[in-house]
Amino acid sequence: MTKLYFIRAGGLLMIISGFALGYSYISHPHHMPPEVIASANWILIHSLFAVSLVLGLLGTTALYTVTALRTGRLGLVGFVMLFIGMMLIFGLDYYEVFIAPFLAINYPDVINDFGAGDTMGMVAFIFPISGLLTVVGYALLGAAWKRSRIIPGYLAYILILSSLAFGVGLSPVGDLTIARITAALFGAALVAIGISAMLQNQNFSAHSSKQP
Repeated sequence: MTKLYFIRAGGLLMIISGFALGYSYISHPHHMPPEVIASANWILIHSLFAVSLVLGLLGTTALYTVTALRTGRLGLVGFVMLFIGMMLIFGLDYYEVFIAPFLAINYPDVINDFGAGDTMGMVAFIFPISGLLTVVGYALLGAAWKRSRIIPGYLAYILILSSLAFGVGLSPVGDLTIARITAALFGAALVAIGISAMLQNQNFSAHSSKQP
């Protein structure tokens, strides 16, 4: 497998991830009583979100791998942050796909008390941190890609601003409506990064040189 293969594969995965992320958040229900969480639509939405996490992490890893030496410490810090954040988020999404619907059918009082699970015990503390790690990680990686001239400046700013805006949408300051809008913007930024990687792959595959 060549470097060009990794770039094109990573770009394609980023595109799919961006669309899946935007759709899953736009379709997410406002209210989450047990009957909603037990529905097939709930499982579909969160399965798509799982797809966005898995493919997004694979795509980002592929693109980071071929640019790691050029992005230096800033890129490394950003990648490690988003990697940890997305892994933690996937844990909650696993619960929402496979466990929460079972609880909604058999133990609806648990859902009535704790909702979809993001307010349950330590999850209420870890989930916001995982979201913060993810969005700040993507912002730092975008800045590193811009500094190394791997992606155009305007595209780096779109990634940075949309990821930070998504963080606001996920924070206690935001609400589901804001999260939907910012998720769609962040998803569009991932799609744009993927398209850039596929069309301008020479920027990603250029000779690597260590950054100071």
